[in-house]
Amino acid sequence: MSCQFSDGLKIVETTPLPPEVTARQVDTDSGPRQIDLQAGVRVMFGYPETGFYANVKAELLPAANYPELKQSLLDNFQHLAQGNTVNTTLRSPLNGLEVHGLDRDKLEGGVLGTYLLFDNTTHVVTTIYMLNQEPESRKFQTIDEYRSLRDRFLASYTGCIQSNLQHQP
Repeated sequence: MSCQFSDGLKIVETTPLPPEVTARQVDTDSGPRQIDLQAGVRVMFGYPETGFYANVKAELLPAANYPELKQSLLDNFQHLAQGNTVNTTLRSPLNGLEVHGLDRDKLEGGVLGTYLLFDNTTHVVTTIYMLNQEPESRKFQTIDEYRSLRDRFLASYTGCIQSNLQHQP
């Protein structure tokens, strides 16, 4: 997969999921749940001369129990939403992907936003962590600048995914 971003954002690092990792655990209001994984990759994005901007984890879930795994991930999302603001301005689907997002209201903490993208056709779930840095090491300085960059990233990234899927042999 290759993506071009008009604002200088680049893929900085790509790490495949180790073959021995076949599951991960998520917390929900009703207790922990196991998410089975067939494959995955972590992609780190950054702007020139800044810290990491986004930590993206794309995971292939088994088709046989995809609906249950998706529900567990949505339950985890609801669990994480406590104390954060669910992004209700988000248009879903976005470039063919079902999108759920939540953000902090202030520029504090290591993760400012968490976004779940579901491709129900390929059974791929992508979790995007929008990262915070010290003010001198990030591209945004206000919450409104963060939101603008976030929206541009989500639109560009989901557009790139769809473009790459359409051009697969």
